[in-house]
Amino acid sequence: MAVADSPPFFSVIISTRDRPELFQIALRSVMEQSFAEKEIIVVVDGSSDANQAVYAELDARYPQVTFLRLVHRPNGHGSSYTMNVGAQHSSGRYLCFLDDDDYWTDAHYLEHAACNVSAAKEAVDVHYSNQCAVDSDGVMQTQDIWLSELIHGATQREKNSEDCYRVDAAFLLSGGGFAHLNCSIFERNFYQSLGGMDESIRYENDRDVFIRSVDAASVILFSTRFTSLHNVPDANAKKNLSTVHSSMQKKLYQMRVYDKGISLCKKDEVVRFCCRGKTYELKHAATLLAKSKQYRSAAYYARAALINGFNPRWLVYTLYLTLQSWRKPHYESEDNIK
Repeated sequence: MAVADSPPFFSVIISTRDRPELFQIALRSVMEQSFAEKEIIVVVDGSSDANQAVYAELDARYPQVTFLRLVHRPNGHGSSYTMNVGAQHSSGRYLCFLDDDDYWTDAHYLEHAACNVSAAKEAVDVHYSNQCAVDSDGVMQTQDIWLSELIHGATQREKNSEDCYRVDAAFLLSGGGFAHLNCSIFERNFYQSLGGMDESIRYENDRDVFIRSVDAASVILFSTRFTSLHNVPDANAKKNLSTVHSSMQKKLYQMRVYDKGISLCKKDEVVRFCCRGKTYELKHAATLLAKSKQYRSAAYYARAALINGFNPRWLVYTLYLTLQSWRKPHYESEDNIK
């Protein structure tokens, strides 16, 4: 922990709800960090009475950890809200975040990040690293979801220290992925200037803050080190934010993320990235709706995607959906979208 009366270098914020067993693994991975100048803030987002009792026991067991407990709400307050609450109660120079069902795999993560920031010799806005992802059946993912495909290119950039490099928005967006919140460290004032996490977004809020941060940041560091393990939510589960929403509801959140980027971001490369992402989500939405025979809505999204990015094959598909919407104007309810 930090020296008494001295603000810590890092504030680590963990949001948790009804997952005390997994949360303890996440908490342990933070407490075992070799870097001492840190404070740990846990925000308990409601939870059932039984789990609240477990969290109370953990609060008593770890007096060096600050536990903040929010009032119970049926669907919780959402991770964006809880992360912001943790940030408001923190005092560290840099803010780190960790989901309760994930954990840091590198016990020297914060130590290396502090060295990287100090080596920059100027104020660092944001520091990104990488993580691995494992499916619910224990199989490690090989798809490049995050920033792993940028590792080779990063080594050709200006070296900051050891395995850390100075990068910019264009480089970070060139791979199509984004930095998960588990692997993102924000300078406190910079995080506040962003307005923190968007509390209206409950799915891919980490992509949203990544897009906004790379657009606004002046000094960005990227460490090629893998620091975290992300547990991919079980598609058959019903107790996490990634699965409680229907597929179409997820698309709406994703499109909101890109709409924000298109309308509010300043850097051309960020806006172009968001335009490409929005086009992809429009196409995916059209396909989802078509599968459930909601042709009128499917045709609408298909036409929007066609305007954003013309493609001859997509033109044919759009015409097909439009014809189907004329032939079958009535469609089934959204409950059929899976």
